[in-house]
Amino acid sequence: MSPSRWTMIKTYTAELPKDLLPFVMAYGAKQGADRCAVLEVLQGGHSRTKQNQLVQALGYNKRQANSLLIDLEGKRQSCIECRTLHLETLAGKIRSAQDQIKKWEHQLEDWPYPVCRVRRNGFKTIQHELRFKIHQKRRYLIHQQRRLEALQQAPIEINFGPVNNFLFVGSQGESGGNQICQYDGQALKIRVPTEMEEQFGKYVSASLSFKYGQDAIQAALLRHAVNSKSGRIIEPGKGEALTWRLYEKQGRWYVAVSVDVTPVPTLNAPVQYGCIGVDLNPKIIGWAYVDGDGNLRAKGQIKLDLHSKRSGQVEAILFDAATKLCTLAIQHQCPIVVERLDFTAKKKSMREQGRRYARMLNYFAYSTWQEALARVCRNRGIEVIQVNPAYSSLIGLTKFMRMFGLSSDTAAALVLARRAMKLSESVPAHVASLVPKTRKHVWAAWYQLNRKLGGIRRHRFYQPGFTGQLSSCLVGGEPHGRSTRTPLEVKTSGEMPDGNPTTAVSSGCLEIVQLCLSF
Repeated sequence: MSPSRWTMIKTYTAELPKDLLPFVMAYGAKQGADRCAVLEVLQGGHSRTKQNQLVQALGYNKRQANSLLIDLEGKRQSCIECRTLHLETLAGKIRSAQDQIKKWEHQLEDWPYPVCRVRRNGFKTIQHELRFKIHQKRRYLIHQQRRLEALQQAPIEINFGPVNNFLFVGSQGESGGNQICQYDGQALKIRVPTEMEEQFGKYVSASLSFKYGQDAIQAALLRHAVNSKSGRIIEPGKGEALTWRLYEKQGRWYVAVSVDVTPVPTLNAPVQYGCIGVDLNPKIIGWAYVDGDGNLRAKGQIKLDLHSKRSGQVEAILFDAATKLCTLAIQHQCPIVVERLDFTAKKKSMREQGRRYARMLNYFAYSTWQEALARVCRNRGIEVIQVNPAYSSLIGLTKFMRMFGLSSDTAAALVLARRAMKLSESVPAHVASLVPKTRKHVWAAWYQLNRKLGGIRRHRFYQPGFTGQLSSCLVGGEPHGRSTRTPLEVKTSGEMPDGNPTTAVSSGCLEIVQLCLSF
């Protein structure tokens, strides 16, 4: 088995020696001037060999031409993928707007009181308000459709970035892992392009040391490697491929090298012996430690304040939270379990969900959190396991919250930990009467239960005996949320002989009554 399978790539950065500044500035200006010509070569449909030959004609050697082609091809493919994602996002926004218009049109047709007055936003009637919303949403829909059509026909524009940013790609079997840019642990030597040899000579060099990663770089230079194609063992100093990037940032030049390093060995026990479940929310992180039998042993919360924070501040806060969780995992010698989430589809329709929901999604830096937790745990030898978060909040609310006196986030974290351990998620007895018996997967029962209880405000689950939900049922009010839900519907069927109206309670309400009595 190839050793590369057991390695990971790390990048170390140091400030570039001042002796190399004249050369790198001239080389960056040359590459910046040749980028458009190289892009035409990439888009010309030539073979890889022919592309390299055409770029060499611009004054580069073979390895330098290959590095320039790889760098620009990566940027080109990135622009193509971004254009595809942009088109998908616009199409999703259009579908969401069309669905919202249909929903409002149905409400307008079925509205029983067309002249009912409203005292908000200056509208005369609710019908007037709905017609105004439909009109504005149609304007928004037409605008998005025109944007989509224009974007589909527009050519892809590639942003090359600053000229003072270029790449030297390494390869196995080359001295120092790279023919263009070589490092021996003390000095950095760079091969000069052919047309610049009269000014700088064949090579330019300067002493260089890395404040962090010096040992890892030298270990990569001395490590034996195996050729991925032939399986031949390559001698030390020519095995590992080192890729170098030189770039300017805020008026200062830096050099970055990417090397393969041996990862930290896993320190935690298998997940069957216990784990820490983590439930991420926009304002708080709930965690719960579960032992090998699935019993709760420890719990806690980490508060997050991400509102109005800059991206760097958000990253620092999330890395600090990830470090705290990793410390807990090291203490208990167990892996960390997180939920596998994807907000791509939800962000397409967040305009129709309201400002509060859109703000929550924008501040919910889930990708940054994933990266922070993965990096911290990888550097400390802790395994991170992702599980499907389906119905985790509902299971925690109905099954574990009152049992252990948990908050909703720690209860969901407990569910995630037990799910990673493949433990039972059966519907508890006190709510089993609300769902029909089925031989399907247990999530089918939770789906039915979610439809019946999904509209209830979360704070009502904390009320003893669920009396808050029972009172809502008796007065005929919707628990919360969508008015299309019917399980809690209350209808007036007529009057008693003494003139008192009778109330016919639906079967869904009776089920809720059974639920309350069982608490």
